[in-house]
Amino acid sequence: MKSGILNHSADELKAILKEAGIPTFRASQIWEWIYRFGKTSFHDMTNIGKLLQGRLDEMFYIYRPQVINTAKSSDGTIKFLLRLSDTSTIECVYIPDVKRKTICVSSQVGCAMGCKFCSTGRLGFVRNLSAEEIISQFLIVKDYTNMWGCDDRLSNIVFMGMGEPLLNHQNVLRAIYNVMLDTEAGLSRRKITVSTCGISPIIRKISKELPCRLAVSLHAPNDEIRSSIMPINNTYNIASILDACKEYYSHHKFLKITFEYLLINGINDSKSCAIELRDLLKPLNAKVNLLRFNEWSGCEFKTSTGMKIQTFANVLKECDVEVSIRTRRGADIMAACGQLSSGNINSHAI
Repeated sequence: MKSGILNHSADELKAILKEAGIPTFRASQIWEWIYRFGKTSFHDMTNIGKLLQGRLDEMFYIYRPQVINTAKSSDGTIKFLLRLSDTSTIECVYIPDVKRKTICVSSQVGCAMGCKFCSTGRLGFVRNLSAEEIISQFLIVKDYTNMWGCDDRLSNIVFMGMGEPLLNHQNVLRAIYNVMLDTEAGLSRRKITVSTCGISPIIRKISKELPCRLAVSLHAPNDEIRSSIMPINNTYNIASILDACKEYYSHHKFLKITFEYLLINGINDSKSCAIELRDLLKPLNAKVNLLRFNEWSGCEFKTSTGMKIQTFANVLKECDVEVSIRTRRGADIMAACGQLSSGNINSHAI
């Protein structure tokens, strides 16, 4: 029975080939064809003989999901609606900019966290994505933007799409390590970010082996507000999250932790909230990333005004807390933070 080659690590691939009597140096050749040149057939791997191509074709398949639709924003952002082999659907987003080209990938079908500001949370949890389903989002974007074998390349990967990455951490870690092995892609640990709503025990569990940046979706300066918009806070409160972040930081002192803070009008955007957040995070070597709330059909919240957002940022800066205001991207195609929901999207030529 064939296995998905994207699900295997480099060492596993070598072991499988060795057991089959195939020289292990072939693993690096196969790896290069798949991750550097985007080949989806072993018969296109020209430095591998035809007999071996046939054997590999009997042993493995190279996965790609079906692209159902794409939508392109006025700012250049592209959203992909993908159908997986079991007919489940997910979304991933390509965000090009002058200095970087970022892909936002999903880690689950749906999400169990139920954050009230997030459209994905309405879907509930369906299942985890396999490593190949995560990696294939990266490969699909390179297919559709023609980035194979050229200087133009993806520069950043963020696990901020559908799902809670740490509840699928084994497959997420496998996907990260596989992509990082493609040295041509230049994706170092500083270029990959895993975002979590704060699953404290798992942050501690994988803090040493997580090979990249950590972003925590905090969205409130105290437990009362956070519990009202993020049910997970009733299980893992802010104190437990900060303790877990200290454990992560003890292993990665060259990587600042980012705290994501979504500003919702009248909920968490007051000056007093900013002061409370400043005092909470000041002892940490952390960065605060302020996000505008992105509205979606049926949501009960509104985005904060530009003046409120700037005032909030200024309060943090007064005490030397590093802060940035994230530029909103893809909101007109429902591709911005909190808007992904595997809904139908209008097709658009790329």
